[in-house]
Amino acid sequence: MLSKKLLSAVVTIAVILSIVGGSSIACAQVITTSTTTTTQTATTQLSLSQLVSFLKQANLTEMLNGTTNYTLLAPTDAAFAKLNNTTTTIADLQNNTPLLTTILENHVIQGKANFTKNGTVTTLAGNSISYTVNGTKVTFGGPYNATLTGTNITTSNGAIYEISSVLVPPSVTSTAAATTSTSSGFLGLPGFEIFPAVAGLLVVAYLILRRRT
Repeated sequence: MLSKKLLSAVVTIAVILSIVGGSSIACAQVITTSTTTTTQTATTQLSLSQLVSFLKQANLTEMLNGTTNYTLLAPTDAAFAKLNNTTTTIADLQNNTPLLTTILENHVIQGKANFTKNGTVTTLAGNSISYTVNGTKVTFGGPYNATLTGTNITTSNGAIYEISSVLVPPSVTSTAAATTSTSSGFLGLPGFEIFPAVAGLLVVAYLILRRRT
């Protein structure tokens, strides 16, 4: 009698574990199909509101609304929020449409990409981005350090893959860093950031001494 109870308990636990395991795999990668275009589908995703706004600003909505197939690596709102801790902030993109366009084009791949094994994709910005596949996890290497979040949508003219970080091209990153460095010091020389303040204090001291004499 005891052995039957033990066997029943083992079977029950096994069933529960299989259900839990199956649900975790489903959560790891959500693949859906939409009958609308990439642009139209993106507007229905609550997590892509910032991206949709930027696509409109960069005049890329029509391209993703056409008959040519494109794969859109779609940074979530949380991904864009990370930019505020970098040299290229959301405000920079809102105030610089050419810069925004360059960055967004680095998220568009002509054709329908298939991230099932390690490979490389070429974006409309002309950059080659390598990626690795480990189970359900897809990671973009090099300077990007981004992963697919698991939400993949096949649209009528392409596909949308949500990603965890914005794929800022290396050229944009290096330019922003150089600009920051140039503007950080007197005559662009690092270490001379306080020169104007020191010069001002010396002038005040000189005027005081001159008045006393």
